[in-house]
Amino acid sequence: MRVLITGATGFIGGRLCERLSKSGHEIWGLSRDPEEARQSVPSLSDAFAWNPVTQEPPGDSLKGVDAIVHLAGESVSGRWTAKKKQKIEDSRVIGTRNLVKALEKPRRPAVLVTGSAIGYYGDRGDEVLTEEARAGNDFLARVCQAWESEAHRAGGLGMRVVTLRTGIVLGPDGGALEAMLPPFKLGAGGPLGSGEQWWSWIHRDDHINIVRRAITDEGMSGVYNATAPAPARQRAFAKVLGKVLNRPAFLPTPAPLLKIVLGGFSTELLSSKRVVPARLEKAGFEFEHRDLEGALRQALGK
Repeated sequence: MRVLITGATGFIGGRLCERLSKSGHEIWGLSRDPEEARQSVPSLSDAFAWNPVTQEPPGDSLKGVDAIVHLAGESVSGRWTAKKKQKIEDSRVIGTRNLVKALEKPRRPAVLVTGSAIGYYGDRGDEVLTEEARAGNDFLARVCQAWESEAHRAGGLGMRVVTLRTGIVLGPDGGALEAMLPPFKLGAGGPLGSGEQWWSWIHRDDHINIVRRAITDEGMSGVYNATAPAPARQRAFAKVLGKVLNRPAFLPTPAPLLKIVLGGFSTELLSSKRVVPARLEKAGFEFEHRDLEGALRQALGK
């Protein structure tokens, strides 16, 4: 198959390109800087220039493509200024709108696998959240709803659309762990806020396996929670991470301090989302990393 990937140079995208290429697929990429993409992701057969917010993908990038995996989006980490929030929203909503608009032309791919996030659900305490749960109403929840709505338009074109609401992705050399490690290595790691909030996580290898299955399994359609089956309270997550690193994990970071340092993004670290992959488990998907400690050890080479 010829697979077109947006966000091919990202934490998930780069590894996905490698795995798909090794499986015999031809991988094309859409990137703001296609030359940099070709250099940083050797498994790309070709790359095309695309600014998601200002234009549709070039027509040549869609020729003969069998599947699209849409992962591009401004990182949600960092302080949420008004400008940052606008970039987060536009990169996902307008970017997906422009992508789907390009697919209105004849001879479109059969399937669109698109990212979303568990931010869709908002702060929900101890409630167990399957794909049937209602949406939240905070900033990221509204962005995710609009993002998914734009992707859903591809279904009206006769395409199979698979939307992955992704949790905290664990893996080596980047992602959420990269930001978590410094305080732990200094012996200053520990709970964030109360530590009672639920964190729903997934190992990057499992996420990639979900995408690979979604590309080829015609029975997959609609929304899937891309999270491991065993979410953990943030206090427990910190304790396990400290154990894996052989560092203490008891120094809490007060919520007011997080809000001062990170602004709006602190709400994502302090909010509770107890998300479970009900549809994936019903479909018989086998997770390689169901246990948090094992997932962290593999990700950190411990």
